[in-house]
Parts: sequence; structure tokens; C-alpha cells
Amino acid sequence: MAPALGKLVRMRALRSAELPAHSDLAPQQSSVPPPELQRFVLDVLEEAEGFMSQYLVQTFKVKDKSKKSPPSTASVELLSHEINATDIPKETKTAGAGSTTETWFARASVHENAAKEGTASWDEFDQGLRANHSQHEMEYTPGVQDAHKILDWNSDLEAVGRRVGTWEDVEMGLVEMVHHIPPPLNDRCFSVLIVTAKTAQDFLVVQIPIDTNGMPGAKYLTKGKLQHGMYCSVERGELLEHGKKVKWQMATASDAKGILPMWAQKMGVPGAVVKDVGLFIDWTSKRRAGKA
Repeated sequence: MAPALGKLVRMRALRSAELPAHSDLAPQQSSVPPPELQRFVLDVLEEAEGFMSQYLVQTFKVKDKSKKSPPSTASVELLSHEINATDIPKETKTAGAGSTTETWFARASVHENAAKEGTASWDEFDQGLRANHSQHEMEYTPGVQDAHKILDWNSDLEAVGRRVGTWEDVEMGLVEMVHHIPPPLNDRCFSVLIVTAKTAQDFLVVQIPIDTNGMPGAKYLTKGKLQHGMYCSVERGELLEHGKKVKWQMATASDAKGILPMWAQKMGVPGAVVKDVGLFIDWTSKRRAGKA
């Protein structure tokens, strides 16, 4: 039996009242107090780790084991899974029982742990994917136009040494990611809560949809023809074979909203998911050479 799904890493936009208290978030009229920061962060990380190490392994189906994404020399395994409403915690259900509420695509690739052409070292994966994740994603992904930080909880996390449970270098913030979409479609803005952390053997990057209504730091809440979409993702890096290899996994569910039908989105996402591997390896190579 597959492990139960959590209620945070879901295709549902969290409201400000569901987030830990922050001076830039207006107090909410609610009988339920805001979650404690360290407990909330630990819940997100544990849920995301369980999703990647257990749920994905037991439920996702392999679509292709040998996709290529040059200049990366590693083969990319592409997987997918549709989560039915009956399997989602009742607090986060967005559709009636029996309907598919989340369509997930995932990939996995195993790379030589080396700072050379076609691959990257563990430190390069960690510093490129976990550290400054949103800014770096904008740098290596051509379609991303902005990574606007609304706010973060890093000063509060600094007070506890940026440690939560066994996780280190923990950071959490709210970011607006703006993606260019070819005409006649409008550009998209995806507002996410992003939580990043690492241990000696792995790192996590978790992105959860956020409702930015009422947040003074939101830059793209009402901006021109920009269409607001939604995505949820978990990225994991893991050392294998006594440090000789790096396993890089990513799983995501998304809805670009607007007039783009979901069937068309489902056709486009797998290719983009695979392409990101090559984009990152190419960017890392240029960074290594001082050209990015």
C-alpha cells in the first residue's frame, strides 16, 4: 500500500493565515493560531522527502527510461502519476471524489559527481539548485523573466541556526516566478512558498502554491494581461555510491490556467521537465568557466 499523501505539498494555494506569523503578513481573523515556524518547516520537508522517497517510488509509472537532455551525458527517466481525489487529505480536496485532481510528472537522472563537461559535482548541484534556487532557475531557464521575492522567514530561522530537525541551511520565503509564454497566450505568474534545506547526503527544494491576495510585497498581483497559474514541485539531490554519483529527482504538478486546455498542458510538460536537466548542466558548465 502506498503511503498516505500529506496536506501541504499539494495543488492548493495556501492562504496567508495558514503560514507562520510574519511582520509583513497582516494578522488574520481566525480562531486557529498560525503554525509555529519550525514545526511548519519540518512538516513541509518531511512530507516532501516522503513523497520522493516512498510515494513516487511506489505509485509513479515510468514513461521512458532513456530520455536525452544534452549537454548532460546522463540519461533521464521520465515518470508520471495521476492522483485521484479519494487519495488526497480532505482538507485539501478541490474536486469531487472520483475525479483526477493532480497530474504529476517526474524525472530522475544519475550523474557522475565531477566538475567536468556533461555533468556536475555535488557542490555544483547543491549550490546551483538549492542555494538561491529561484534566482538560479531564472538564470538557466530561458522562459523565466523574473523571480521576485515577496518576503522570507530567514532571519527567524537564523535565530535557530537555520537547523530544523536533521536539516541544515534551512530557508523559507515567498516568490513570484514569471514565465514568458509564446503568443497568443499571456505570460504566467506562479506564486510559491519555497522551502530549501540540506543534510550531508541530500538536499530538498519544495515549492507550494500561494495565494498572494492581501500581501503588500506582491509585485504581480494585478499586472496587465499576466495570467496567474499554479504549480507544486519537489526537487531532491542525493549522493549515491559512496559519493561517486549524484541522483537528481524532480516531481511537479501544474496548471497554467487561462485558455490553455489541460490536455495540451499535459503534452508539453514532460518535454520541459526533461529539457531542464540539459539547461542546468549547460549553465553550470558556463558558470564553471566564468561565463554565466
